[in-house]
Amino acid sequence: MARARSKTWRLRLLVVLIILLILMLSRLRKAEGESDLLVYWSAARLLATGGNPFDQTMLQTLQRTTRPNPVAHPGQDWAAWNPPWLLVVMLPLGLLPFDWSVRVWLLCSMGLILMASIWTWRWSALSADPRGLLIVLGSTLAFGQTLSCLHEGQISGLVLVGLVVGLWCLQAGHDRWAGAALLLATIKPQIVYFVLWLVALWIIRHRRWQVAVGMAGAAVACMSVLWLLFPGWVPAYVHLLTSHPSQMFIMSVATLGGLAYALWGTHLLRFAGVLLLPLTGAVLSLANSEGWLTTMNVALLLSVPLAPYGFNFDQVVLLPSIIQMIVWMWRGELARGWTWAIASGLLLMNIALLRMLLLPAFYNHWLAWLPLVLAGLYMLAWKQRRPAAGRKTNELQRKRA
Repeated sequence: MARARSKTWRLRLLVVLIILLILMLSRLRKAEGESDLLVYWSAARLLATGGNPFDQTMLQTLQRTTRPNPVAHPGQDWAAWNPPWLLVVMLPLGLLPFDWSVRVWLLCSMGLILMASIWTWRWSALSADPRGLLIVLGSTLAFGQTLSCLHEGQISGLVLVGLVVGLWCLQAGHDRWAGAALLLATIKPQIVYFVLWLVALWIIRHRRWQVAVGMAGAAVACMSVLWLLFPGWVPAYVHLLTSHPSQMFIMSVATLGGLAYALWGTHLLRFAGVLLLPLTGAVLSLANSEGWLTTMNVALLLSVPLAPYGFNFDQVVLLPSIIQMIVWMWRGELARGWTWAIASGLLLMNIALLRMLLLPAFYNHWLAWLPLVLAGLYMLAWKQRRPAAGRKTNELQRKRA
């Protein structure tokens, strides 16, 4: 009976998600999801057709031919400076016409973000409660940075999935799979630098070398594909990295360093992430006491606002911290008053975020506040938790069920 009820809820969830996807796709304008995807698609297209995916002239020609209007597509004329294994991941999109790839990637990106949310819920809640899962999925789709990531055609969902799946595998003892999944997180190392640093130290301390083997194996497999399709990719990629002018010091970025530069013209906070080094031991100890989900969330809440650069859609990696707070509230680990306070804080935070994202124009540096507010809410929720009471509530619920 319980299994039949669970299957019914899963079917209803699937129907609801499909309806949401159809409604979202039906209301999209042509330019939705195209802006940044044009950069990744053009590089993957050149790789798939025998061109040089790191040649800026070839990239600009293809981008301008595909979308001639540079005003409507501000990502045009950029190159994909991410680690080269990203191109192998995006290669299937390069085989499609751009109009098709936009729709396919929108579905894939949404699927990745939802998968990371479901995985986080199951990891932290240890329950298949469909009602709580529905709240998590709704919160994921309503989160401003989820919508921003989808709107811009960004790849931050890959980073999110790489972190969640990789660290879950790490905690579960699936070391090689952990390393392979964490390779996805490295496509934006400037966002996840502190988490990767903690994982590296943990591997050394516990001699879990198979994690490194898994990551190296996945990287070699990707680079083998690159050598097969474009044998000269190594010097071409090095030339791209060394020849283009640095953009991180002139772009508006959603970090404290970007905000400090916009307000006072100083680059003093661009590399403030080094200030986290003295906290390495304290945060790493959470992996043993609280698990890797909490460790990841604390590390990201500390490091994302101090990143050298990063944009508002990159803040989608903070989604697991929101889900973990939802789990704490759902399991009754917070008093009712604190549950209302944290839930209201999350709601007001997202309303303010959506209001800013709907402005005709805004600078990324004005969104440096989001990780700070989220970190404050997370700290309050963590401090007010009552794990024992939460476990007792869960046990009573199971008995009643």
